[in-house]
Amino acid sequence: MVSRPSAFHGATDAVPAPVRLLLARLLAGGHEAVLVGGCVRDLVRGARVTDFDVATSAPPEAVLALFPRAIPIGLHHGTVMIPTATGPVDVTTYRAGPRLDDDLAHRDFTVNAMAWDPVTERLIDPYEGRADLRAGRLRAVGDPRARLGEDPLRALRAARMVASLELEPDAPLEEALAAAAARLEGVARERIRRELEALLLAPRAGAGLALLRRTGLERALLSGQGSPDAPGVVDRVPVELPIRLAAWLRGLDPRGPLARLRFSRGTVQETARLLDHHPLDDRADPGSEVTVRRLLRRVGEERVGALFALREAELAETPDAAAHARLAALRETVARVRRSGALALRRRDLALDGRAVMTILGCGPGPHVGSALDFLTEEVIREPACNTPEGLRARLEAWWRTSPAATPETVGRGGA
Repeated sequence: MVSRPSAFHGATDAVPAPVRLLLARLLAGGHEAVLVGGCVRDLVRGARVTDFDVATSAPPEAVLALFPRAIPIGLHHGTVMIPTATGPVDVTTYRAGPRLDDDLAHRDFTVNAMAWDPVTERLIDPYEGRADLRAGRLRAVGDPRARLGEDPLRALRAARMVASLELEPDAPLEEALAAAAARLEGVARERIRRELEALLLAPRAGAGLALLRRTGLERALLSGQGSPDAPGVVDRVPVELPIRLAAWLRGLDPRGPLARLRFSRGTVQETARLLDHHPLDDRADPGSEVTVRRLLRRVGEERVGALFALREAELAETPDAAAHARLAALRETVARVRRSGALALRRRDLALDGRAVMTILGCGPGPHVGSALDFLTEEVIREPACNTPEGLRARLEAWWRTSPAATPETVGRGGA
């Protein structure tokens, strides 16, 4: 199907001039060249496009000859990257045959199997991808089992597109997704991670996760399953990767699954920390400012907001009035503690540092200095007003007189 749709009249203007010039140079060299894939889909949707992909009849060697600054980034796939003033453009030789029709026939989904020629303003849409976009439908190109068999990662891409484009898979595609779950084991973990990141940060992440669950893909990825309410909870938390991972993986230890999927160490650690302290309202007495200050010390002030958001999202559809009241009381106590003044929750917040501790105690460095600072931190958590040099000195000296660390070996080695 080739069309020149009037509703698509702004597409050419949406393609930057450097990209149009690139296409024109390929055409002038005697080669076919069109925009393909996600950029065409987004042009049809009227969405902003920043990444452009070109399919061409030109072999990679011809593309490299036409563009001296081009970089061969995937010659085994026939792909050359061409730098332009508006960003890099990937140019790929037609796959699966010498014609554009062959290339489009082996793309994953109909909405990605469209091509656009800005020079002649032709939309090439042989599988009615535009109609599927209008209908909110996700269909495979041809036989869905065959398309997923060509690259099992397409199963996760389907879930990501459900999450990001407000599409729903048709029945044949959903059935094929379930059959593809076992093949994910052979897909590079890094590729899987990238699809999951995009899914979790999408506007309808919950719909994508629900599809993973219905089709068995989630169990294949995690060797288990997150909390039953995970899709809804994920949609209600902020669009930040660690908290969305935490919302998904409640009920599991996230360290193993996320490490296997090659998430960064920082992401794994932060997700685990959130779940280690969840649910927040079980970790402190809302009526005690002392236990709340201890909670803030353990959790870290920078993490409290995410933990409240996670728990509130979890309770959003729960009729447990007592749980809602307890969380609200905890939030109020945290706010009151913060309003009361500067919080000394870490050693660095104390009015005395390690050097001052050694001077007061007449001792040298060693683990006893850390013990002293921990003691002072706990004292300040219990009584914030004592966080002055004089107040801490009195408590420190009293502690030192009864401390097992006050031995002849630790006293007098570096003090005043």
